Amino acid sequence: MQNEDAVTLRKKLEALIVDDLQKQLSQGEITGDRAAEIAELVLAMVPEDITHEQLLKVIPQLDDKATELSGVVFQILSEQDEKHRTEMIGKLRLSVGEMIKNA
Repeated sequence: MQNEDAVTLRKKLEALIVDDLQKQLSQGEITGDRAAEIAELVLAMVPEDITHEQLLKVIPQLDDKATELSGVVFQILSEQDEKHRTEMIGKLRLSVGEMIKNA
């Protein structure tokens, strides 16, 4: 069974990319051909069966291949960093709470 976190993150990434490409197309920043190239690139790099760990490694590489995706990559990585930080703070609080309780 596929990792639920990977499915959620992949869907969010794809939605952000679609929105961003549509915006860039409507503003004349990219051509339809370039948007199609980027879409093919993303589909190749982010298959449906990708794991969460693989996805976290692939996301930073997307804007290396298509600089047009830098805003999306930054947004996703920032959100993932904040999520990780929040999880770590929660674990730290639990550990400190246990240490105080056992003292």
